[in-house]
Amino acid sequence: MADDPEIRDEIDDAKRDLRDALHEINDRVEEGVARLRPDRGIRKRPIATACLVGALGFALGSESNVATVGLLLLGGVIVLASERKAGGYDERERI
Repeated sequence: MADDPEIRDEIDDAKRDLRDALHEINDRVEEGVARLRPDRGIRKRPIATACLVGALGFALGSESNVATVGLLLLGGVIVLASERKAGGYDERERI
């Protein structure tokens, strides 16, 4: 049975298919990891990042109610920005 050429061909085809599937999964994982790198966003938008960090530091360091409202607004802006990105906006479309 193991010497049957049809079985060997099927096994070789299955190995090739498995190898192709593994390469595709690896490519997708690498692409996903590359999207999650925070330094990429910081390098692209250093001024916006500095403003965001400054506002967050001010809101967390202040004891007034205005700082709490500012922190809530900051959270809302972050949520809206993430929804915009998740809503089909893709950086590759912009190019």
